[in-house]
Parts: sequence; structure tokens; C-alpha cells
Amino acid sequence: MPKVLVVDDELEVRDFLVSTLTSESFEVLGIENGSTLLDVLKNFNPDIILMDYKMPGPNGVELVKQVRGYSEYKALPIIMVTGVDGEDEKVQALEVGADDYVVKPFLPKVLGARIRAVLRRSVDSQGAPDKLEVAGLVIDLKSHKVFLDSAEIHLTLTEFKILTELLKQKSEVLSRDKLRQSALGNLNVTDRTIDVHMASLRKKLAHLGDSIETVRGVGYRFEAK
Repeated sequence: MPKVLVVDDELEVRDFLVSTLTSESFEVLGIENGSTLLDVLKNFNPDIILMDYKMPGPNGVELVKQVRGYSEYKALPIIMVTGVDGEDEKVQALEVGADDYVVKPFLPKVLGARIRAVLRRSVDSQGAPDKLEVAGLVIDLKSHKVFLDSAEIHLTLTEFKILTELLKQKSEVLSRDKLRQSALGNLNVTDRTIDVHMASLRKKLAHLGDSIETVRGVGYRFEAK
């Protein structure tokens, strides 16, 4: 039975999530803030965290950063569950390390399905290779570092996820919808946002930037020059 940790300062919401997810066959523990988060992670050992975005004290974004700061929790799945529906907030959550972003209100079964989808992706990634390499570009999937001709290049987390998907399926065309699903946790960001990330990636990849090709009307592919 997957173990879910719910972090939400509103008692009514927290109790609802605990009850809802318990009925969906999860083992659930709810806490009101991040003051005991590290101890709870060690003692409860969750398979996934549901994190509220707006909380007094450290908010959800700050808590995700804290969790990702510990090497043993870098790959622990985190879903931001919140009433904040702005695209900037969604992108920020992804950038600091959230795996998905669910906006309230939601149907219980839909939330359960989103949790299971993130858990499946997490399990699938455990059998993936540690590195992706092509044309002098190296993506170290364990350290989340990227090197071009042995020099490290610094990507945002979203850029890292997009580039990883492009290299995993190099020479294949990935639609923007496919990138939203595989790299961005099915997050409903606009095509323009994805295009902006692509432009940034091309710039950071320098002479290899042209390897990210735009297939007009379809999407993008990585084809090493």
C-alpha cells in the first residue's frame, strides 16, 4: 500500500485529503506544516508527498526546496496540491522540484489517479540508465548535472526534464502535449511557455543548440549535428 504524506495547514482540507486517499487504498499521514517534516520523512518514509502551496512559515515551494536539498529525498515524488491556478506558480513549483501540480477542487478518483501516475513514473525511472550521452553532451541523471564538452552547463529543473526527454527519444518528434505529459507531469502550461524553455535550452547548448529542431506544426526533436 503506497504511503502518502499530506502537508497542509488547513485542518479541514488535511482531514479531507487523508480520508479521501485512505478510501483510495493509500496509507496516509497528515501534518500541518514543515516544522517536523524531516523527522516525519525519516519515521513515516512516504512514497510520495502532497504539498500545499500557500502555508504560513515555509510555504510549499520553500519546503520542496528543503526536501530536494537532502540527497536521500532528491527523487521522492512530490505533488503540489493547491487552490492557486496561475501558470507562473505552476512553473515555479516545477522549477524547484515538484513532479505534478493539482488545482483544487478536484475529484477524489482523479487525485488518486494522478498520484499513481507519478508513482509509476518514479518506478520506471529507477530502471533507467544513469547517463545519457550524445555528441559531447552528457546528462547525469543521478546528480542532475549536464555537461557539454566536459564543461558543466546550468539548466533549470524544467529545462533539465525537457532535455532529458528529447535525448531519451532522440531523432523522434515530441509534440508539446507529449512534453507536457512526460517532462512536465502533464502540467497545463501554454505552448508559449514550452517554446520559451526551448529557446533558453538552445542558447545554453551553444554550438549544439541547433540540434533541437522545431518541426513546424508538430513539436520538437533532438538530432545531433
